[in-house]
Amino acid sequence: MNADDVVRVRYAPGLVGETRRVVHAGVRRPDGDWGTLCAAVLRADEAELVDGLRGMPCMVCVRTTALRSAAARAELGFEAPA
Repeated sequence: MNADDVVRVRYAPGLVGETRRVVHAGVRRPDGDWGTLCAAVLRADEAELVDGLRGMPCMVCVRTTALRSAAARAELGFEAPA
């Protein structure tokens, strides 16, 4: 898996309330569903891909991305920002 495999995905309109239609960072699983950084699984028939920077992001996916980025920077020997 590489960065090009990660997409923005959320529930399709009408399946859940608008407050649950947050945009997740996800990858396609072998079964065709979408697995996300926050450990949610969106079924392929219930999901829509989001292009561009639209919609409210899933804050757990954002936090996970930030923590992984900080860990990668530390592993590579970069200084933490002041």
